[in-house]
Amino acid sequence: MSNNQLLHVIGKPKIGSSDHRHNLSQVKPSIVHELDLQVLGILEQQGPLTRGKLVSLTGIARSTLYDSLLRLILKGYVASYSEDRRHRGRPKVFYRALN
Repeated sequence: MSNNQLLHVIGKPKIGSSDHRHNLSQVKPSIVHELDLQVLGILEQQGPLTRGKLVSLTGIARSTLYDSLLRLILKGYVASYSEDRRHRGRPKVFYRALN
């Protein structure tokens, strides 16, 4: 399935302009998926975000977003960290763009 077909199936994210994606593709040529460029652009603009916040900002499926974040982490463009918790429960995991 091509990127255009994939975007047609899941819908384009609400945030991000085509000009911004074009600039990122020139700076980060090893990123193949347009969705990865959009997620990286949001993280660069908004700062550290949780997966839930990214899902609400982009409007894409959670599993698709998780795949994109994993690709970005493996390529070294994004890092994850969890908040310090002093209470019970699962800590929030944040994702941030690396320079």
